[in-house]
Amino acid sequence: MNQRYIAKKLGISQVAVSLALRNDLSISVDLRNRVKAMASSLGYQPNPYVSALMTQIRTSRKPSEKGALALLVDVLKSREWDAHESYRVYYKGVARRSVELGFNLVRFFLNEPGMEAKDVDKILHTRGIRGLILAPPYLGNKKLDIHWERYACVGTGYGWAEQQLDRVAHDHDQNVVIAFQKLSELGYRRIGMCVSPFYANGRGTRWLDGFLACQYRLPQKQQVPLFVGSVEDHSFSAFRQWYRKWKPDVLVSTYGHEKQWLDEMGLRIPKDIGMAYLIRPSKSKCAGIDDRYEHIGATTVELVASKITFNQYGIPAIPKMILIEGRWLNGKSVLSQH
Repeated sequence: MNQRYIAKKLGISQVAVSLALRNDLSISVDLRNRVKAMASSLGYQPNPYVSALMTQIRTSRKPSEKGALALLVDVLKSREWDAHESYRVYYKGVARRSVELGFNLVRFFLNEPGMEAKDVDKILHTRGIRGLILAPPYLGNKKLDIHWERYACVGTGYGWAEQQLDRVAHDHDQNVVIAFQKLSELGYRRIGMCVSPFYANGRGTRWLDGFLACQYRLPQKQQVPLFVGSVEDHSFSAFRQWYRKWKPDVLVSTYGHEKQWLDEMGLRIPKDIGMAYLIRPSKSKCAGIDDRYEHIGATTVELVASKITFNQYGIPAIPKMILIEGRWLNGKSVLSQH
């Protein structure tokens, strides 16, 4: 059983059958469904070796023939987004991998004046851009007025709403586990952690999951409850009470903003209390997690490129998530042996 036989039964060309089985958008949905139904009824199974060969041929095109990928920023304006170090590192990975795979890269900021999702959709369609990456901070795709069936699309991050797209994200809970393990190896026994209410209550992060798992595995006398608060919402008084009651010997923080509180309390880092960041700035001398945002950016490009190769456009039936694990970096904010 081969594609030529399916084409003969349907009265169409073998090329049309091949494109339909690969979900190519040049073939109508009706015809794609007819071809797939006929192939299924005839027991057709593609030859994996032939499919691999054809994929290699299609992906060996010159870079100029591969077109462009679009990076869509939904929340922030361009100046705000570029000012965020994590996003600059992420973009470096996206840009580098795009060049390596032969794609041009264009950015769109939906918060800029006169730039709405439906307008970007028209621009992408007119330019023939088939790959779309939703950049962080990532909310989700459901509120964006875009014809998703036109694009091989991937989101970046967990998302703050119900998700429909495949995504690439930090392995937040594992990163917390790594931090706890390394701090324990350094001799810290009372490991406290602080997150803002935004991160504790939203569904877009998983640090809380890792913290609860780590605390559960500790002896009860070493357990320190999570502190929820931030410098921005003026939680200093509550933080001071929490610290005096639970006496952590090291503090795990997302960005390290709580150092301001420790300074106000006259606590010296790392002599009086250690400190570790879950999102460690690239040039920081403090201890913490390198969240490998550049690799996350590169992986989103690889995933979109794979979707284009295999003609996987639109919203997937079962969304998948790729998690990138961070790595621990020692620094001057912890003692080499507590």
